[in-house]
Amino acid sequence: MKILLEKNIENILTHQYARKDELLSAYATKDFEAIRKDEYIPKIFRRQFIRDCEVVLNLPLFNRYAGKTQVFSLLDNDDISTRAYHVQLVSRVARTIGSALSLNCDLIEAIALAHDLGHCPFGHRGEKLLDNVAKRYGYRFFHHVQGARYLLNIVKSDLSLQVIDGVLCHNGEEILPCYAPNEKSCKSFEDLQEKLDLAYVGKLNDTNLMASTLEGCLVRICDVIAYVGKDRQDAEKLRYVRFDEFSDTILGKLNHEIISSLCADIINNSYGKNHIKMSDKAFDALMKIKDENYALIYKSDHSGVDGYSDEDLQNIVDKVFDLILTDLKSERKIVDKYYRPYIYPNSQKVEEYFKENSDFPHRVAIDMIAGMSDKYLLGFYEKHCNK
Repeated sequence: MKILLEKNIENILTHQYARKDELLSAYATKDFEAIRKDEYIPKIFRRQFIRDCEVVLNLPLFNRYAGKTQVFSLLDNDDISTRAYHVQLVSRVARTIGSALSLNCDLIEAIALAHDLGHCPFGHRGEKLLDNVAKRYGYRFFHHVQGARYLLNIVKSDLSLQVIDGVLCHNGEEILPCYAPNEKSCKSFEDLQEKLDLAYVGKLNDTNLMASTLEGCLVRICDVIAYVGKDRQDAEKLRYVRFDEFSDTILGKLNHEIISSLCADIINNSYGKNHIKMSDKAFDALMKIKDENYALIYKSDHSGVDGYSDEDLQNIVDKVFDLILTDLKSERKIVDKYYRPYIYPNSQKVEEYFKENSDFPHRVAIDMIAGMSDKYLLGFYEKHCNK
């Protein structure tokens, strides 16, 4: 017999959570508003978005965050940020602000933990490599779109619509002074699938990519807050940049100063409001910080993959893709051995994924590459393509 909560404790927790819900902002997303394809009857202590957090934590690609690039790739230095560290920092910063604004911090955590699941090996550099491959077949590859595809169409996770929508709309490269849910947000799974289909062929306008919840809007800006200062810190630690090369803005120039200042500014300008907003001074300073990061870090030679040119990496991705595509169209020895068993524990959903994509083998080949860690991709290439 399964262990259940004692009735008296269940009653106490029910009242506690009811009081907690009453304290949420009028603009917060309530647990009862969670939209799912399949019905989920929440337990008292495992509420709708808590359940989503736990689902994300148990996904295979969540475990692979640790092997994926944030900015600096293949460096033998355990103190440099991986994608896993970045995701945790986004979650923490967003929950700090969300708590002050009385938003639903369980939803915030679920979106934050899932937001980069679509990132492929070597971060944004690898994203461009896979996009180059995808364009040959008439469609595009973007990590935020791939994240939503992974959750909705590959593992069929049955996460709430609000979480998958937050992943699709998190685009951390475009910084805005104000973020607010709009009428073009995803309101149904049909709407979400329609947006994904448009995104696959590069026809999804950025104006359609604002999250449907205030929590999703908050995660989007916290994605930026989490990386701008930390990337500077990593670059300085590697002695690629000296801190005196960066300007000292109203937000400061050290990681902890930037995070603290932006948290305070967003809380000041968003408290009790139906949007997430920065002051004009804070926004201008953040844009200056980002521009300096691009000049000194992201567009420098140091942000490349250690030991590999872009041409080397494109050749590797191309050959791995061609091998997988050929295998899919013939013997499937590679796909069935190295991909299928590691997609998701639910074999029925995996089978559905392959059936639904039987006419799109190029999509499956890119899905497989996108799910690899940095070193796994290189090892796979050496084993199967570089004999």
